[in-house]
Amino acid sequence: MKKIIYIVFFFFSFIANSQTIDLQICYKKAVENYPLLKQKEMISNSADLKIKNLNSNYLPQINLNAQATYQSDVTKMSLNIPGVNIPENSKDMYKSTLDINQLIWDGGSISAQKKVEIINTENEHQNIENEIYKLKERVNLLYFNILILKKNKELLEVSKKDIGLKLQKIESGVKNGMINESNADNLKAEIIKIDQKIIEIQTSESANIEMLKELCGIEITDNAIFTNPEIVVNTSIFENNRPELKTFEINKTRLSATQNVLSSKLMPKLYGFGQLGYGRPGLNMLSNDFQSFYIIGAKLSWNIWNWNQTQNEKKILEIQKDIINNNKEVYQKNMKMAYQRDKAEIEKFTGLILKDIEIINLKTKIAKNSSSQFDNGYITSNDYLNDVNAETMAKINYEIHKIQLVKAKFDYMVNLGKL
Repeated sequence: MKKIIYIVFFFFSFIANSQTIDLQICYKKAVENYPLLKQKEMISNSADLKIKNLNSNYLPQINLNAQATYQSDVTKMSLNIPGVNIPENSKDMYKSTLDINQLIWDGGSISAQKKVEIINTENEHQNIENEIYKLKERVNLLYFNILILKKNKELLEVSKKDIGLKLQKIESGVKNGMINESNADNLKAEIIKIDQKIIEIQTSESANIEMLKELCGIEITDNAIFTNPEIVVNTSIFENNRPELKTFEINKTRLSATQNVLSSKLMPKLYGFGQLGYGRPGLNMLSNDFQSFYIIGAKLSWNIWNWNQTQNEKKILEIQKDIINNNKEVYQKNMKMAYQRDKAEIEKFTGLILKDIEIINLKTKIAKNSSSQFDNGYITSNDYLNDVNAETMAKINYEIHKIQLVKAKFDYMVNLGKL
């Protein structure tokens, strides 16, 4: 009774302490752990600074200037008027000014540049989203590899146990001299071969788990349970929801915004300005005294002809839009081919599983018959092992194909942007 209680307690302790790994959790953790995600905030911060710099163009631009000069000659008055003494200006001159320029209207240039910057930021964010989405493909590969390896190991352990039980029976017959010792040796050799396969599988499994841990940034215990995910797919309709499609549209929007920037270059620009100064001479060129002065005014600047440079640049942008449309068309074509491939994979594994069931039924029947014949001495251990291994391989193929079918479905959903 105490032994039963101990076993039950151990069983529930194992369940309580075991870790469950789920595919959707791996997706989520892989995204959260991916270093590239941090760049989104960096890109946003950089864009905010660029927008601030553009907005500063609306503020007054203030410059402080100072100069001292000496010139070889100055303006002279050659008039000889009685009673009027016009002094000659000094050849050394001094001037310091505070210049203020205020943009009044820029033809929408700054506003257009800000829109381009906002779209550039959106494009960079989308490129990061595209890369992050590809993580799901890598997670699928590692996760389902682990499931396949674990199932292989499980089936090999069952086969090893069955052969071990058969070996116990054979060894008693060898001791009694009723069975040739080579039969027992063959079974022992087969167990060793199975151990070798298990070692290979465990090594591959550990490597895949370590890569998954690094990708997702999670700890995975030795007794972790990897759940078999389930998914329902509809392969009858092609519908591409990949995030890369947004990139094409964002790039076309960016080119349209750039065209608006070019259009703004053709618009007139109005500035207000003012100058506060002190120097010799001041505004009165006939005075040789230091004077303060000021100037206020407005200025209109309009590039009315630039030899069709703007029009040509707009045409270049239109060509680039056509290139984007063509690239999108190529991308969609490739995705349709990938859709046909994934659809065929799902159909292939579905058909293989049905045949696996038939094969397992036959191989199990043969193996049971061989076991009975071997026990009665009608066949050798080699014949028995061949049939047992064939049954084991049939079961392994069945389990692998089941996992590969689920993986094909998840790959199908990921490739079409539906996860």
